[in-house]
Amino acid sequence: MDTPEQRRLGIRDSPALAQQDWLGTAGFDRPEDYWPRQWAQAYLAFAGGEQRSWLAAQGLRFFPIVGWAERGGYNARGPGNSVPRFHITWGTGPGVLEPFLRRVQAAEACGLIRLEFRHRVSALTLTGGVVTGVRGEILAPSAAPRGEPSARQVVSEFALTAQAVIVTSGGIGGDPDLVRHHWPARLGTPPAEMLSGVPAHVDGRMLAISEVAGAHLINRDRMWHYTEGIQNWAPI
Repeated sequence: MDTPEQRRLGIRDSPALAQQDWLGTAGFDRPEDYWPRQWAQAYLAFAGGEQRSWLAAQGLRFFPIVGWAERGGYNARGPGNSVPRFHITWGTGPGVLEPFLRRVQAAEACGLIRLEFRHRVSALTLTGGVVTGVRGEILAPSAAPRGEPSARQVVSEFALTAQAVIVTSGGIGGDPDLVRHHWPARLGTPPAEMLSGVPAHVDGRMLAISEVAGAHLINRDRMWHYTEGIQNWAPI
């Protein structure tokens, strides 16, 4: 039987119903949302189980105070967060990165990883309909500060092959024209001037490149842009 606290938070005794409630804010309501829902359910299981011990094993430690930001509707069906979600790590952002950077650097020293900076991918290469690598241009070195537009001068080309290719290119917030192109009709005419809170390289370029290679892109009209009140004087 549900407890009063469960009823207040909208949580049911049935794990399936409870998880359905926790996913309420996501708004999975389109046929193409099938795989995002599977991912979300798998992550909820991970977050409610082994995630904390796994992060601790990587060397991450949390400040023992949490904040309940963006509470929204105060219950699990949203909108908003049904549980405290603002967790501060010791060392903040650099503290989150450090254990993972350490592992990457160790793998690079052993020859397991090769880091190729200033390599701009222009195409995913296919063999028999399967993505087997990438090709593109090597850009000239740039001294631009982090997050600002850097020089696009091409000095050479490259091609790499791999057993598997993972695209992790970020969103489209750095390209206002692309944002306008995918602006949802329900919001009317997109603004002529936009503020961007992301670096210039978050331009959505790899989305179109991946689509040419056969990737299935969904929900392009569902964008998340934090509203800012002033022109950002520095990109980072």
